Amino acid sequence: MDGEQHQRLGSKRAKTMPEIKATRLSGSARKKSLSKWSSYSTVSWRIDAKKDYHYTLHTSLSQESHWCLRGWYEFQRWLLPALIGILTATCGAFIERSVELYGSLRFGYCPTNYLLTEEKCGGAWIRHAEQGQPYTMYVGVSCGLVLVAALLVRFVAPCARGSGIPEVKTILGGFTLDGVLSFKTLVTKIVGLGFSVGAGLSCGKEGPLVHIACCWSNCLSALAPRWRTNEAKRRELLSTAAAAGVSVAFGAPLGGVLFSFEEVSTMFPSRTMVLAFFAASVAALTLDWWNPTGTGKLTLFQTAYNTPPAYAEYIGFIILGIFGGLIGAVFVHYNIMVCAGRRKGTWWRNRVPEVFEVLLICFFTAVTSFPNRYTCVLSSATIRSLFHACYDASPSKPNMMGLCDGMEPRTDLALSASLLLAGLLRFVQMTFTFGAGVPAGLFVPCLFTGACLGRVVGLVAHSVNAMIPGSTIVVNPGVYAMVGAASVLGGVCRVTISLVVIMFELTDGLQMVVPFMCACLIAKFVGDYFTAGIYDCAIRLRGYPYLHEPDECAFHKSAEDVMDEDLEVLDCEEQTIGELLQTLRETVFSGFPLVRSARLRNRTLIGYIHKNQLLQHLEDKVKTSQLVSEGTRVSFRPPAGSHAEDLSGFVDSTVYRVVKEMPLKEVHEMFRKLGIKLIMVEEDGQLVGMITKKSFIDHVDEIERAEVEGTLERDFTGTFLQEPLLEKGESPSGKSPSRMSP
Repeated sequence: MDGEQHQRLGSKRAKTMPEIKATRLSGSARKKSLSKWSSYSTVSWRIDAKKDYHYTLHTSLSQESHWCLRGWYEFQRWLLPALIGILTATCGAFIERSVELYGSLRFGYCPTNYLLTEEKCGGAWIRHAEQGQPYTMYVGVSCGLVLVAALLVRFVAPCARGSGIPEVKTILGGFTLDGVLSFKTLVTKIVGLGFSVGAGLSCGKEGPLVHIACCWSNCLSALAPRWRTNEAKRRELLSTAAAAGVSVAFGAPLGGVLFSFEEVSTMFPSRTMVLAFFAASVAALTLDWWNPTGTGKLTLFQTAYNTPPAYAEYIGFIILGIFGGLIGAVFVHYNIMVCAGRRKGTWWRNRVPEVFEVLLICFFTAVTSFPNRYTCVLSSATIRSLFHACYDASPSKPNMMGLCDGMEPRTDLALSASLLLAGLLRFVQMTFTFGAGVPAGLFVPCLFTGACLGRVVGLVAHSVNAMIPGSTIVVNPGVYAMVGAASVLGGVCRVTISLVVIMFELTDGLQMVVPFMCACLIAKFVGDYFTAGIYDCAIRLRGYPYLHEPDECAFHKSAEDVMDEDLEVLDCEEQTIGELLQTLRETVFSGFPLVRSARLRNRTLIGYIHKNQLLQHLEDKVKTSQLVSEGTRVSFRPPAGSHAEDLSGFVDSTVYRVVKEMPLKEVHEMFRKLGIKLIMVEEDGQLVGMITKKSFIDHVDEIERAEVEGTLERDFTGTFLQEPLLEKGESPSGKSPSRMSP
């Protein structure tokens, strides 16, 4: 456990100590509530900043050092983001080509070279339909591909499952998760993602690409000493990697930077923004050079809408925003139900192995997708057709999957019913797929569902406009498909600014910025009324410690309501090295407040002692020095006596302190914006309590649950967000983590 503790001043509490209020948890209850986070270490940006300063001194990288050394360090600052961008884009290109190959194998094969897709094989391509077994081969190949991905995740790297964004958010929030960013996870994610997406599962590769980029960041930072030993600087690099991942996923470097800032990063200083933009730009250029789609275009769904929509069309955009928020809230609710039901120890998990569950999902997806022309192919192909106008159809596909009749869109009921059925199927499929035991994101399924709904609304608007005599409005159903896609994705993920920019870069639709803004904002407002975003809900369900934005109901509380009063402290009174070593070895905590005199009840705070550093120093001193023994006295305050060991250098006297009346909102801002791991609480200059980041998160969650009990939000999502996903001491990989392992 990292510095967080619920310790005791003594068996009897001093009279001056404030009484525990009824709304507060007892000391033992608080320890029990935080046991689920005992295996997660907390990162302190303040301590790591001090560590980085000392590193610059000891390695002669100060302003007075040689210009070559300073230049080498500055070169490293830019080299690492560039390498992250290049490697992530290369992986993205490999995954894209793998997906195309695996997706083609479901429909046929190339007898001359089994590694060629239908497009590259040409006339030699043999379709399964020619052999009279298209349905069987479609389902069989899909299940075979998914089986490979599921086995890789189950037996090689369990942390490679899902999108990885909840884990990345938790790490960037200041905690460590073992194995999540390891090289083994990286390889499994790259290989498994191609199989799961190519098999036709209702999933996307966009979220996992963020995870892949962060894995590369973690592996590369292990090669540079300044980043390897500094968790805060590693997280700055992770923020740049997240931007590069989105840049590769959508061909949207600007959207990638904003996504990293808005959605995943907690600390995002201006220097990080510049490096993130650089990494995203390098990633986009590398992806453009690889040209994995063969189109020569960076934008995934480039359109050609050069005129802005009419004001009357905003009625349809508002409707799509409302439906997007509702669809997102329903998805979050039922997906959390499904994920809670498949957790370890549940009735379902005890009877159905994870690999078999994935096969069931794939079988259901393949069986229901094949009869519908819009769901049987890869989602990206359908989305591309839904976004386009009929006058911009490809010469090779003039009717754009049956959406067009010449230069005009089809508006018959059969088409609308087919699109609505396709959207409904994809919605149900992604509800069960997201969170299953394969690498899988949800961006593309959300875009697919929203695009189908938006295209139908666009067809209705087109028909209504045709019935109005003398109307000069040109209604393009593809525009509504783009707005619908943005609405559903915004309703699920609750991102706004970054999503608007991503959609603009994704479609090259400059004229669509305002419609995207309206739809995304409305979808967020509607979705937030019912549930939190999918990533925040997933973090709560999986039991990760993460400092969410608190509701207004919690802001009328103060530091006194969340502080831990039962503290175990060290004092400045004389003691021997042996006594101190015994105390350090017996405690399970990794730090102690240092007070003037606990025996005399003089709890004037001197500073904070970090156990591991002091324990290592004392053990080495006793072993190596002939002048120091376990009977030697110690001193925490200079000047030390001639026969005492001076330990004043291990006292962190700059630890943050607040009064117990400090509003909870300000305490939250300190933890979130300063990146600290603990705060001392004083009254009249005396130590009365301590707030750690873990205990603060736990208390805020308790307050919010108590305040919203009985409301719609409680009924809608609270049922499944109260128990941790992991058992005590269990990490995502099933081991007790110490730090991000390279």
